[in-house]
Amino acid sequence: MIIGCPQEIKPGETRVALTPAWTKTLVEGGNTVLIQKGAGEKAGFFDDDYRAVGAKIENSIEAVYHQAEFLVKVKELYPKEFGLLQKDQIVMSWFHLAEDVDYDMLNAMLKAGTIGIGMELIALPDGTRPTIKPMSEIAGSLAMLEAIKYGLVDNGGSGVLFRKLSGLPAPKVLIIGGGHAGLNAAEIALGLGLEVTIIENYWKRIAELRYMLPGADVICWEDATVFDYIAKTDVLLNTIYPMPDQPCLISRDIIKTMKKDAVIIDIVGTGVIETMHYTTLDDPIYFEEGILHYNVANMPALCPKTSTKALLMASGPYIQAIADKGLKKACADNAALFKSICTLNGKIVHDEVARNHKMEYTPFSLNMLDRTVKKEEQYAK
Repeated sequence: MIIGCPQEIKPGETRVALTPAWTKTLVEGGNTVLIQKGAGEKAGFFDDDYRAVGAKIENSIEAVYHQAEFLVKVKELYPKEFGLLQKDQIVMSWFHLAEDVDYDMLNAMLKAGTIGIGMELIALPDGTRPTIKPMSEIAGSLAMLEAIKYGLVDNGGSGVLFRKLSGLPAPKVLIIGGGHAGLNAAEIALGLGLEVTIIENYWKRIAELRYMLPGADVICWEDATVFDYIAKTDVLLNTIYPMPDQPCLISRDIIKTMKKDAVIIDIVGTGVIETMHYTTLDDPIYFEEGILHYNVANMPALCPKTSTKALLMASGPYIQAIADKGLKKACADNAALFKSICTLNGKIVHDEVARNHKMEYTPFSLNMLDRTVKKEEQYAK
């Protein structure tokens, strides 16, 4: 199979979808790997490193898209890439089409006949999503570090140091969600001596968090209690995604009650806190109701060497399975991969994506991939 890895064009994005080590594995499996020139440089992986393991370096993103049967990316497609998509081309990336509404990208994929694999949709039988875990752990850790950074006056903050110091009361941190991101954010906050409260709705997870983080207060969501905590907190950190059609959990009126030297960090996006809108690593903060807001969706790009390696620990085996077996056999062998197909043959084939965009969908089945199998067999000959 011909596998293409373009350079990411999302503002501030520094990660790359393939390392030289994983490229070597794919090449040794009989695949051709195309790397766009300079794609890995910001993560510390250079063209010569890829050449040394058998990759072909292409000068342009157009060349990679034009030749690749299977395209691997980190972040969502940008308008520049819409017209480069090929019919029946497999594209694996973090599309987030089940959480964010992006009609332009979705329609471009449908129009091109792209086979879209949402990495965030890969789900194990117990419901866990293995590719999300490492990025969530990194994002949660970075969230508290970014809160410290943007509390300082030279970064636009009011001059509060989010650290427990002798003789001063510990700053308060309120974390919405006790998943991988929330857990890691809490670990960093507790290490700084902060007063940490985690809001979590599942009793099993509440018990787990209380055992893992005895220094944190873990409570179940109850409006009056949570809103009172928000008014008193120094750092409000959201780590949960909204449900489709769910109203914002934290309204503008609640944000107005916050202390003016507080910081809000949202590592997810929009839909949970009313005053939140996306920012970028190039322009990460803004003020709303006098409160500093930070809402960068690709925070792991701040540590690209670590996050690229961590991501590929989860995504690499799926990439290898598709490359070595073909998509149909890989999906037949792995139910988690089967559940991640979101667009195919010009149709939405994933219920969560369709529901989020209020569009119709056709349930995915393996027979829908018969055309791609013939194409793969033709290539093999």
